[in-house]
Amino acid sequence: MTIKKTYSTPQKLLFILLGALLMGMLWRIRGTHGWGSSWGLLNAGFLFTMFIVIICGERKKLSIGWLGIVSLVFMLTVPAWGTLLGQITGVLFDPTDFIDFPGYTGETTVYCSVPSAIFIMLCLGFGLASLFGIFLGACYSGKQWKVKDYVILLAAFFATDLIAKATVSHLIIAIVQPEAAEIFEEGLKLTGIETGAWKTYLQHFDDTSWAKKLLGGRNYYAEVEMISFAIKSVVSLIVTRFVIKDKVAAKTGLVVCSAFAFSITISDLFFYFGNGGYHMLNENYFSDFIAPWSCWEYFTGFIAGGIITAHMLSLKPEKDVYDKAFINTPKMVSDTLNFLLGYVALLGISIVRPVLERFDEVDYQAIVTVAAVIAAIALVAVLTKKWGMTAQKTNMTTVCKTLLPIMVAFEFIVYMFVGCTTYPNYTAINGLHTILVIISTALLLIWSALSYKRINTK
Repeated sequence: MTIKKTYSTPQKLLFILLGALLMGMLWRIRGTHGWGSSWGLLNAGFLFTMFIVIICGERKKLSIGWLGIVSLVFMLTVPAWGTLLGQITGVLFDPTDFIDFPGYTGETTVYCSVPSAIFIMLCLGFGLASLFGIFLGACYSGKQWKVKDYVILLAAFFATDLIAKATVSHLIIAIVQPEAAEIFEEGLKLTGIETGAWKTYLQHFDDTSWAKKLLGGRNYYAEVEMISFAIKSVVSLIVTRFVIKDKVAAKTGLVVCSAFAFSITISDLFFYFGNGGYHMLNENYFSDFIAPWSCWEYFTGFIAGGIITAHMLSLKPEKDVYDKAFINTPKMVSDTLNFLLGYVALLGISIVRPVLERFDEVDYQAIVTVAAVIAAIALVAVLTKKWGMTAQKTNMTTVCKTLLPIMVAFEFIVYMFVGCTTYPNYTAINGLHTILVIISTALLLIWSALSYKRINTK
């Protein structure tokens, strides 16, 4: 089946807006307790890919298991960025960062150049979703991927990560932002370690938990990771284009990487103004209505989601093919993987984990978790009875049109109301980010209801 029938310009603009609203909502939710980190990316990949399937149509490669694969690879590209977001002000460390490190006698404020901070943010965004973008594009390409193609791509991805973390990333930091290494080396001296930042990193390779205990360690390790993620994204795109030879997957991966690089960097302006501007010389420019971190999350997703949706709508139809990797898989193995990746990994985890995590401060956590497990099992039972164990009785557009509004509504309810007193966001109803999540949810559910029978699935 070809990629999609022709849409009018107003329809395309509507879909781009909806894609932006959806990813904005998902990225804000991803940053809250119950989702967070790599699990939040699994969730974001799941719902956003379903939206793309709805507007871009059926493909032979698509299955409920493939939805799981696309979503799961998103989890492989989640870095940690807690120390990086305020650098855009030109301040690497402020006096509060030294409180927990007695014995430090250097400058109480460590500055960096704003261009170096922007470079770090661009690396962060570019490396954030490379495999997700490649696999999303592969869904709609005419390339038949073989098992060896997946092996080559993942081998290049992980090998490049290790090589970059051991070598070139340290050189780039030394050139772009040497202050990061210098303050880490000051922290090493405080503990009696005289080796340099690079050598110490090799001795405690990728051990962020160890580095967090040292002045400047968490930041240095995060920057090594950011740059390494960007490098392995570039290598993965090159391998996809010139070794696997899938132009659509490589182009889509590049668009996704670039979209997040741009969106996460431009949205960092919330931290620039929220932290008092250049060198933090002023008070917070915002009122309590605008929470920099939460708005940064929402608009990162909003901008990236709109760009990615526009790209997917622009793809030209390619030959509709099955992946050789899955055609040659024994049926029992294929069916089992489809069930585990689709029903268990996507629906099960997406329903149970947020509830489990958001009740982590109460004695009855086990009770509500069991209730969530029962609800997830009941939903899977209903769907498998109606669609089959691998959703073979229906098509993926129907699957996505059914599950997307269910999951959007579920996540909104959990985000707004579920958990002990710390987590429900109805208490922050006067915040811009909460209002935007409410608007996004309402418009997405209205669109889902109106379009359920109208979207052509042929």
